[in-house]
Amino acid sequence: MLIGGLGLSFALWGWWQLQDVGLDLETLGLWGLMAVGGGMWWLRRDRPQLTPEEKGRSPLTLAQLTQTQAQTEQLITLLATESPNFDPAPHQTQLQTIAQPTPGPLQMTITGGAWVGKTALLRALAGGDGWQYQEAETPRDQTHLVLALVDGDLTAAAWRQMQQWRQAHHQIFLILTKQDQHPEPQRQLLLDTLRQRVAGWLPPDQVLAIAAAPRPITVRHHLTDGSITETQEPQAPQLGDLPNRLATLVDHRESLTWGVQWRQMIALQGEIKTQLNQERGDRALPIIECYQWVAAAAAFANPVAALDLLASLAINAQMFLDLAQLYRQPLSLNQAQTAAEAMGELLLKLGAVEVSTQAIATFLKATPLTYAAGGLLQGISAAYLTRIVGLALVAHLAQQDPLHPPTTFNWEKLSQGLQTALSQTQAAGWLGGFVQEVRSRLVGQSA
Repeated sequence: MLIGGLGLSFALWGWWQLQDVGLDLETLGLWGLMAVGGGMWWLRRDRPQLTPEEKGRSPLTLAQLTQTQAQTEQLITLLATESPNFDPAPHQTQLQTIAQPTPGPLQMTITGGAWVGKTALLRALAGGDGWQYQEAETPRDQTHLVLALVDGDLTAAAWRQMQQWRQAHHQIFLILTKQDQHPEPQRQLLLDTLRQRVAGWLPPDQVLAIAAAPRPITVRHHLTDGSITETQEPQAPQLGDLPNRLATLVDHRESLTWGVQWRQMIALQGEIKTQLNQERGDRALPIIECYQWVAAAAAFANPVAALDLLASLAINAQMFLDLAQLYRQPLSLNQAQTAAEAMGELLLKLGAVEVSTQAIATFLKATPLTYAAGGLLQGISAAYLTRIVGLALVAHLAQQDPLHPPTTFNWEKLSQGLQTALSQTQAAGWLGGFVQEVRSRLVGQSA
């Protein structure tokens, strides 16, 4: 549109030059047309050409739903095994309710940007058999069908949002609204463009064009006295094939219900995993504290830096084994030693050793007598870094699938976990209290 507008502008400008029309009219017409072209570009600036990406999930099958239900049951059993105080009955009842839903109307969510006609479509569809309608920004887990409304080309943000819904096994219809406001060639072009945007993961017959609230038609009335009057006559909604499609879905509702059941089971799995991680975290913290005291005592007793390093690696490797066993992740001694060495390298790369040593030294300088003690600084630093490593490892293990834990570590995520643990524990209040606690214990042991 921009190129065409500019080209037309220059063509008219050349024609006006040849016709020797007044300069003011030429300038006004030229700049006016250029402004129109620029305005069209401004309106379309947030509609970039979207590159093809993954098609997303394949349609949900009954076998996949059955597998998800079995995984949910396994998680309930796992939590009951690890937590003696956990009562599995409520979760089992909830899962049974999800697996055997009560028949009722299908839930539809109408969503889209501002002024795309959501309310108008909601009124036009009101009273449809077998459906309950709601207007919302995002669909709920209980939503059977999503009507995603646009009044032009698909923006990058809307495309990404639809991809997320697709990943959650939502059934989606992409609806081009206000089709009466576009000339027929442009209307078909927009419809074809939308179908191209979602090709591969949304069938063409699920991309429709409607006019839920068409503009009224101006009707001229020629009276007997020769006068002419005009009236605005409203038009009925132009919903095209949408009502028939919705009726067909009601008759074949089983696949829509599978998606709702799958999302509800995944949500239940999230609740169970949160409880499981809380239970494991409560048991992991004493393990970390035990090894941080061992690391502090070893570094405090050994004045040789090389021996401190060897001791820290051995202590962290054993801590890795214990934490991995707690989270039921298979880990050999060689793997634990390799992981401990890699975590040490990550700490050096992140500058954690230097930063922590400087911060701890600052707190110890307030008490010159204890600051002068041989390995006090090394002991507190070893305890602090061991705690950081343990917390980062627990955060990483908590993100894994409890039923199918990986056999290798994701070092990129572990590095991110280390940075998070460092930022959370570098608060002056926490670190100061930690330094004093370790100092008291080490000085007491030394005495």
